Amino acid sequence: MNAGTAILETFYRTAGQFVPAIQLAKLLRTHPEKIAVEAAELERLGYVIELHPHRGYRLLESPDRLMADDLEARLGTDPTKQRVIGSEILVFEETASTNDVCEQLARSGGRDGLVVFAESQMRGRGRRGRVWASPRGKGLWFSVLLRPRLPLSSAPRITVAASVAVARVVREASGLDARIKWPNDVTVQGKKLAGILVETSARFDESSKEQPQAPTSGAGVPPGQCVILGIGINVNCTAADLPPEVAAIATSMELEAHRAFDRPALAVAVLQALDDVYLTAQTDFDSIVAEWARLSTT
Repeated sequence: MNAGTAILETFYRTAGQFVPAIQLAKLLRTHPEKIAVEAAELERLGYVIELHPHRGYRLLESPDRLMADDLEARLGTDPTKQRVIGSEILVFEETASTNDVCEQLARSGGRDGLVVFAESQMRGRGRRGRVWASPRGKGLWFSVLLRPRLPLSSAPRITVAASVAVARVVREASGLDARIKWPNDVTVQGKKLAGILVETSARFDESSKEQPQAPTSGAGVPPGQCVILGIGINVNCTAADLPPEVAAIATSMELEAHRAFDRPALAVAVLQALDDVYLTAQTDFDSIVAEWARLSTT
């Protein structure tokens, strides 16, 4: 962990309280003057930090940008929790498709739980090859590399679990009545707000109409193979950000709630929820199905 991430993690853990410079210096095993340098660098990145001559530093505002160090710092506020999803995070300003990046990283040995975000995708895709619009800085466009203890035939349960996680976070963060439309959409008032695409290294056809089955006892994804979970969430998209061909059937959290949302905070909440359901999907899938049924429109 670098110095900036450690300072941010401390700020997020203390939730707006002042942190004495000497405490930060002890944490980083450095001189208090070094803290001033790191704080100045964070301010250059867009963080608003208050310095009190006697009480120390506190974080007042974070930038509306997805940054790997920031997301890792937010996830690290609970040191007792060993997470799989989000154990490593990469953020790109622009990429063709985060699923494609994840697939390349999987072939080079990327580990279980690696997450790839992009502020914009040039060729984001949805189910059956449909194009997914990814306006810059307006949503969460990301993919997760997974190596679950499941056979490839059970990959659809990852879709079910992910849809539950996304709907759960949208409901909690916004109060919107987010629902799940089988097989891979999260909707509000019948309009698509988020999409989920699950692919395997063998290009598993996630469009199968078959309901997910229980995993074969003792079986898992063969070595070298993986599941790639791609998620797109329209967060602060305006009507002008949605392509004309989907404007009538798509929406965003901002359009429905009539306010903007903190994307980095929302990203962390989604990663935490995904991590929770990822383990549950492999050990107690029935509980995931029960929550899915309560939220399903199908």
